[in-house]
Amino acid sequence: MRRFFQLCGILLLAFIIFSISADTYPDSMQVPERSDVEPTPILTPAIQVEDRPYHAVIQYGNPEVIKDNSGPLYTYIRFPQSGGPTDDVISNWARNLHFGVQTEFIAMQENEPGAIGEINVHFDSYLVDYRYAGIFQEGEFSYTLDPLIPPEEVIKTFNIDLLHNTFLESRDILDYSKMDEIIEILRERLIVEYPGIERHLGFVDETWFNILVISDIGIIVVLDKFNNLLPEMYGTITATLPYEVLDDVLLIRKDPPLTPPPASEPLPDHSDTVDTYDDPEDTDDTDDPEDIDDTEPSVSPQSNNIDRSMPIIALTLDDGPGVYTNQFLDLFEKYNIRVTFSTIGNLVNTQEEALIRAIDLGHEVIGHSWDHKNLAKLPADAVSKQITDTSNIIEEVTGTNVKLFRPPYGAVSDTMREVSRDLGFSMIYWTLDPRDWDTKDPETIYHYVLNNIEDGSIILSHETYRTTLLAYQNIIPELLLRGYQFVTISELISLKSVEMEPGDVYPMMR
Repeated sequence: MRRFFQLCGILLLAFIIFSISADTYPDSMQVPERSDVEPTPILTPAIQVEDRPYHAVIQYGNPEVIKDNSGPLYTYIRFPQSGGPTDDVISNWARNLHFGVQTEFIAMQENEPGAIGEINVHFDSYLVDYRYAGIFQEGEFSYTLDPLIPPEEVIKTFNIDLLHNTFLESRDILDYSKMDEIIEILRERLIVEYPGIERHLGFVDETWFNILVISDIGIIVVLDKFNNLLPEMYGTITATLPYEVLDDVLLIRKDPPLTPPPASEPLPDHSDTVDTYDDPEDTDDTDDPEDIDDTEPSVSPQSNNIDRSMPIIALTLDDGPGVYTNQFLDLFEKYNIRVTFSTIGNLVNTQEEALIRAIDLGHEVIGHSWDHKNLAKLPADAVSKQITDTSNIIEEVTGTNVKLFRPPYGAVSDTMREVSRDLGFSMIYWTLDPRDWDTKDPETIYHYVLNNIEDGSIILSHETYRTTLLAYQNIIPELLLRGYQFVTISELISLKSVEMEPGDVYPMMR
């Protein structure tokens, strides 16, 4: 009976997600203009390298994350925001997705109180001619650790005409009056990319082009398993149709490329709370991160030599690298402190220079999984790949040997301990969690850290939020005034004479 309710719940949720994922705007819907915000894309090109795991491509928009670390529905939904008038549609899709999964999960808990769920969604974004943007959201959600119940897939695409702030449908991108020619191009591409698929291409029609993504090298056709266009063994696949073979059937790219926009600063995160505050003892009224370098330190920077008679703490920043990484580095450099960045592997290539700068400044970079999945529910081979792929790309970019990692959500299993032991890795937990991902309020973060800090504290925070950056703009000088010294995780372990073996978790979990 419990299995029956689980399956019914999954079928209902699939319907909900399908409804959410379906286009919520008509063909070429005009998005209302905003007079106060320019739709300027933020460029952070990714490097795609053969024979490596998937690397995020972020050519348009700043990554924003909907996150829940507390469980039992662990959440990581990454989507782009550009500061333009189309942001609300993309943000609302992500939040509706979260709400739909969360609602169904709560209903399932009535029949299975011990259920553990996860939703994990990422995106690739492409910028073409500074005129078009394509966004490909992909991920999955699950409600239980039961391997007999596979996760549900999440697929959604957005294509934007940035000049007119208009969403484009497939018929706005390809000339459907030439569908026979378009189908033949797709057939040829699928046969090249997927040997043996030819026998399944007997009937191809325009429905095969319902999900498209405008990319920098061509139009990506997404054939998702939900629509049963191909046998189940193929799952969801993509085929990229190069622009050079699409010239006669394209409706876009008929005009010359637009002039590249000037470089712009990172966007504020979109939280429902006020993201600035004035500390009573802070005489600097600025709340703009770009002003950090223009002000003198409010207290003396930390000495290069650690005084062992004074308290030490480790600040750790998860989920990067990201759009605020360099501004965090500016702040840390101003006060001459060292921290530990806990990095997601598939984002490393989007901010290589920032990570190299972090190492040059004396900071530490460790792994935080490849794509922020809950490793505690994965089998040994998948856990091993998550750890090693992440450490390998960090080592390749920064030249540092990585033997520490922080498990996403702080979730640790016996399998993770065994795999870590075999690979020679240790896991890093925390002692102080201001829940900056939840409150997104600098004042709340500020008071929580200052009221709970003690010698040896390991602070968990996230470099993906501007509100966290603003909080530490005030936290760091106050802690320095109190005599605290910031060190990396490895330095704290050494200074506290902690003996760690591969497979250990430090400090002991709550």
